[in-house]
Amino acid sequence: MKNKYPDVSIVITNYNYGKYLSRCLRSCLSQKNVNHEIVVVDDCSTDDSMKKIKPFLKDITLLKTEVNSGVAVAANLGIENSKGQYVIRVDADDFVNSDMCYFMERYLEENHDAFGVACDYVLVDDHEEVLERKHADKDNISCGIMYRKDLILELGGYNSEMRHREEEDLRKRLGDFYKIHHLKIPFYRYRMHNNNKTKSYEYKNTKI
Repeated sequence: MKNKYPDVSIVITNYNYGKYLSRCLRSCLSQKNVNHEIVVVDDCSTDDSMKKIKPFLKDITLLKTEVNSGVAVAANLGIENSKGQYVIRVDADDFVNSDMCYFMERYLEENHDAFGVACDYVLVDDHEEVLERKHADKDNISCGIMYRKDLILELGGYNSEMRHREEEDLRKRLGDFYKIHHLKIPFYRYRMHNNNKTKSYEYKNTKI
């Protein structure tokens, strides 16, 4: 009998990325050979995000923050309400390979000493043309990392006061507990565009 609970939860945090949401959701729904769920957390978007999400409502769980609170709060909300043994974040403006969850789940099943596992990623432009491959062990990002849900919650999740750079804060705060293994397969597609949060003044001036 198929497990009624998902093995993997994909948590998508969104704030005004309606332009990219459909592509992101289609890629997450296309995951193969794994029992998974998709949890979308909308952080009080003011664009057409809700319109773009509507066709997918029967296939996802939609949560909303009460006020615009930043990605750490939104991510924690998604993780806390997820049902999977493992959780992985995908930003709403990015998309992923259909084999991502299967391979990363299998890796954690066989490597019990890992807090999580990160995959490599490819930078793409607004037209999804490949710009550059990146290695997660050298140029780490906050998404494309699959965690053991029980451990990330036990260790406090993300710092809710961090509107940006929450992964760097988590890494620093957990120290030796932050044991992330590296899967050298570029499953994640990181989209480069004018509205990337990493380009914002607020992001660049967030202290860790």
